[in-house]
Amino acid sequence: MNRKTMRLRALLWLPIALASTFAVAQTTPAAPPAGRLLASNCFQCHGYDGKSSIGFERLSGESSSEIYKELVEMRSKSKPDIMDAHARGYTDAQVRLIADYLSKQKSTSSKTNTTTSTTSTSATTSTTSSTSDKKSTKHKES
Repeated sequence: MNRKTMRLRALLWLPIALASTFAVAQTTPAAPPAGRLLASNCFQCHGYDGKSSIGFERLSGESSSEIYKELVEMRSKSKPDIMDAHARGYTDAQVRLIADYLSKQKSTSSKTNTTTSTTSTSATTSTTSSTSDKKSTKHKES
């Protein structure tokens, strides 16, 4: 092959190589928000993103300074329980990241969910009752 043909081929492949590089760069997943991986240890008890539904304290939406203060206080207890042991496993910087992450999560009220499902159940029951009444009325008329 002569030099001109080799240069021409190289120039033709250059845009393809650049395009594939940009495509790969765009599909690379973004890093999770700061503190999320550290806070994932809290999800077992306090729920996904701090939204507990099993009786533990909800952490989502709490103030960052309050969560930080409580975790730091837990480290200094003389007779540690499970939460104190978890808190002792983090540095101050990590505790700050966890507190900041959880404080930015939107809090949802469990009361709203309960009311909604109660209303839905009542509406379904009412509909079923009125349908049954109509059927029995039609049956009696025949």
